[in-house]
Amino acid sequence: MEYYGTRWPITTAIVPLTYLRLGLPTIDILVHLISTPSLSNTLRQLHVKVRNSIFNTQTPISTTNLSIRMVNLHTFTLFQKFFSELTIEWTVFETLTSSNVMPVLRRANVSIFINANDLNRISSSPLFTDHRHVDVNFAFNLINCPQYIKLTQYIPRGHRFHPRDIVGATFVVNHWSDRSEWLTDGDPFRRGRQYDHHMWYTLPWAFDEFFHEYVPYKCITKIQVFEAPSKKMTTINQSSLRALDASSQTLPLPICSLPYVALSDCIETLHLSYRNRPIRIHLSALRNMTLVNSVNCLNNCSSFPPTIRSIRILLFHTYPNYVEPNWPIVLYSLSKLRQLSSLRVFMYDLPKTVDNRNCEMIANVASSFSDFGFYFRYKFDTSDGSEYETIFKDHRKFIKQLCHDILQLSFDKPPYYSIEDDSCGLAMWF
Repeated sequence: MEYYGTRWPITTAIVPLTYLRLGLPTIDILVHLISTPSLSNTLRQLHVKVRNSIFNTQTPISTTNLSIRMVNLHTFTLFQKFFSELTIEWTVFETLTSSNVMPVLRRANVSIFINANDLNRISSSPLFTDHRHVDVNFAFNLINCPQYIKLTQYIPRGHRFHPRDIVGATFVVNHWSDRSEWLTDGDPFRRGRQYDHHMWYTLPWAFDEFFHEYVPYKCITKIQVFEAPSKKMTTINQSSLRALDASSQTLPLPICSLPYVALSDCIETLHLSYRNRPIRIHLSALRNMTLVNSVNCLNNCSSFPPTIRSIRILLFHTYPNYVEPNWPIVLYSLSKLRQLSSLRVFMYDLPKTVDNRNCEMIANVASSFSDFGFYFRYKFDTSDGSEYETIFKDHRKFIKQLCHDILQLSFDKPPYYSIEDDSCGLAMWF
């Protein structure tokens, strides 16, 4: 369940929950959630992803009224993705996980962005030292800190009863834009065209979607490992990373150079952005793919594993590496993926719609999937552009024609379908 710009609404009666996994836009909503009396006696696991949101502000977070004890909560996760733009004060996290709030906590997974000043406090935090013997997995992230190697000595190696090896790495991130909307005064990552992202993480890797995030104006271009695990380490449990991103046309997957993180037989979801060729890495467990302005990757579909079951194609006319799809080649390539059962195509800000000849070909291939979707969208505000009104009239005609062409095919049982309210999107289930 995801929450976008809402407040945690439940304060009275609630079905007894023992497990809760959700996304929240801000930390103060998490404080409200933990302050819910009806959860304090039942909840055993709480996993929270803090999302990027316009509601993330620099307003101090108050935990003074946090008096409820989560008496049965033994597992807690607080998780930010790699490109998050929110720094969470360690004192807030320390209060949330204190023995006064979570007295029986046994396992904590924390991936947050911190300040350099937090490190002195982290190393002596009760989470790593107190009587609860909490088993802690972490990924601590710091941006543009020249003293990052010296700070490594302050990174805890787990709880003394649950010691862990750590890895330290610096990511070089390119930050670019050809639209003023992407660079606003409130963006704390506005640091020119490149910045350094320093990260320390425990082994085994514990965050399954940390690198899976669509951010069109940022990409990892280089990784340097500055702190390696101990050579005495003999066994490491399996990494939890299941979803992975790769950007640009030429660079390989830099994440694969991180020790013990991206294991080829564990990755189930791959997100490719701005690429023209498939990545030459065998991912034997791959099930789901997203292609962002990477439709040319399908020209050599034989390099993809046959295990792929779901593909999303996102085409942004205003983003880098956009090419108009060669639909005969794209559709032929998709038909070669024998286990592919779901195809969704999203097309943003197109200056013209798809022609009728391609419409018929798309209709013929659509019926070979279990579910199929085709959608026209606009990414930026077009309220003042009358030309977009004309274009979207053509998009609506295309969607109507596509639906008609599919329904004219021969089926043992008529498919279910849904046309969006604005008539710019079609979903079908066969």
